[in-house]
Amino acid sequence: MGLEAFADLIASRLFAVGGQAILLAALVWALCRFLPRLDARTRAWLWWLVATQLVVGLLWHAPIALPLLPTEPAAVAAMQAAPAAADAATYLTTVPATIDAVDTVSAQDAGTPIAWSVWLLAAWLAGVAVMLVNSARHALRLRGQLKRARPCTDLRANEEYAALGRHLGLSTLPTLRVSDEIDSPMLAGPWRPVLLLPAAGLARMRGDDLRMALHHELAHLQRRDLWWAWMPALAQHLFFFHPVAHLAAREYGLAREVACDAAVLADERHAPHDYGRLLVKLGVSTAPSPALAGASPTFRILKRRLLMLQHTASPLRSSALALTIGLVLLGAVPYQVTASAPVAPVAPTPAVAPTAALAPVAAATATATPQARPAVAPRAVAAASPYAVPAPPPPPPPAPAVPAVPKVAPPAPPAPPKHPGHSSRHVINIDSESNGDAYVLIEGNDVTMAGRSDDITTARKLQQGNAPVLWVRQDGKQYVVRDSATLQRFKAAHAPMEALGAQQGKLGEAQGALGERQGALGEKQGELGEKMAAIASEQASAAMRGGQGRQAELDRKMEALAREQDALAKQQDVLARQQDPLARQQEVLARRQEAAVVQMRHDVGRLLDDSIRNGKAQRL
Repeated sequence: MGLEAFADLIASRLFAVGGQAILLAALVWALCRFLPRLDARTRAWLWWLVATQLVVGLLWHAPIALPLLPTEPAAVAAMQAAPAAADAATYLTTVPATIDAVDTVSAQDAGTPIAWSVWLLAAWLAGVAVMLVNSARHALRLRGQLKRARPCTDLRANEEYAALGRHLGLSTLPTLRVSDEIDSPMLAGPWRPVLLLPAAGLARMRGDDLRMALHHELAHLQRRDLWWAWMPALAQHLFFFHPVAHLAAREYGLAREVACDAAVLADERHAPHDYGRLLVKLGVSTAPSPALAGASPTFRILKRRLLMLQHTASPLRSSALALTIGLVLLGAVPYQVTASAPVAPVAPTPAVAPTAALAPVAAATATATPQARPAVAPRAVAAASPYAVPAPPPPPPPAPAVPAVPKVAPPAPPAPPKHPGHSSRHVINIDSESNGDAYVLIEGNDVTMAGRSDDITTARKLQQGNAPVLWVRQDGKQYVVRDSATLQRFKAAHAPMEALGAQQGKLGEAQGALGERQGALGEKQGELGEKMAAIASEQASAAMRGGQGRQAELDRKMEALAREQDALAKQQDVLARQQDPLARQQEVLARRQEAAVVQMRHDVGRLLDDSIRNGKAQRL
């Protein structure tokens, strides 16, 4: 197969598969839109099949033929109406003209330097190469992060991880490591998976938050998402120019994360509002491929995950589910619409017997043409000539209208810690590294604790009216402290932590305000991207129809949208530069908080030991 023939084959498959993908994506979107009971697992499979259709359709060399187009009428009537003598004369005069036309077309083809399909093949290969280079860069970045990560030495995290693995029935757990380069828990490596925890966020995670974050990543492991994600990624590489490939990858990723969210909430120990707060804390973070992060890649995905926590989906009945999957599988099979098989023409009965003079002509014609042709009219020869250029294939159907996503404001940042004495409930949970040791200080509506959330209930039972009380569990024994001087010393040991928390809260408000502005700009950029994708689809259709005027108009629209995108990108850069100093301040406060936690634990430990020794802590 020559280069031009190969380029024609690739171009035809790209256009055919791209058009079929639009129809299949519209079908899947309609199913997800009008069947709200579809659970996230089924939605993930449906969008995975859309990506699979793109890959299989391109690599399948013989798509299934669907003879749906009408057959072109044959010029048989003219053959039967003309007399035999006229047929012979017409045949003798038209065959040389046909050969001359073929020679002329061949000469023109020989003078054509490079076919458009070859240029298209070169552009497609260049785009695939750019995608591969970008993926290789992400893979090298992930490899460096894994290499620089260190084993997790946090006793609390290791115990929670092992207990969760036993609870989920996992015989082998991925290696648990800690990294300073990530902001969210991450599962990486399909062959030898590694679960990475952020070093900065590990110390600030409560026990429930840590368990839910670990459960989410282990749900990815149980679903084998690291392996299944290769198909949407491959579709994005091969069809980097097609909006459906990116839509399928995005919706599959969202459904995959929602399925893992549902697996976490299936545990009775986890409440939806607690898990929603964890998602907000994790924020927005993009994991280098191939890796799966617990955080959302964009603000829009985060908002959709939070909204889906409010709805409980139930699986369809087996018959309805089988029908849904069957329809999508049928649409995923590559096919090609062709014309119906023509009916074999009936040979005309000659009016007179052929003369001997016609025999040499027939022999000469048989040597000059690929096969002998019956006597036909001049127009019939032009229509039935095997050298005629076939009509261009019909353009792919237009892309379905994408439903407008409701504009929901990004979630507000968490409020800074309130000062003691505020009327609302205020809980400060400082995780303890001791095995089973805990304490809870209750003063009005304010709670300062290190332990589990159910320890608050135990301490509440010991409170006398509205008087402050300190409950302690140490070495398996429980104590209560009501001495005011001891309680004041206990509060003084936590004062630096509260001050740092207030400063971090103010910085968080500033970062949240900038994040809202960035989210609004991101929504505008997404809307412009959808418009550009629609125009790109129209440009492809216009190019196939040969509409020069329409093509120029679409080019002007595309240039205008590109200028708007550039302006929004510049605004995003300005906001990003404003975020940088705030992030550096947060890092400084985080380091100060780590030092304050160490000092606080030392002071509180010594205070509790003294209280138990001098009797200020009463044994329960």
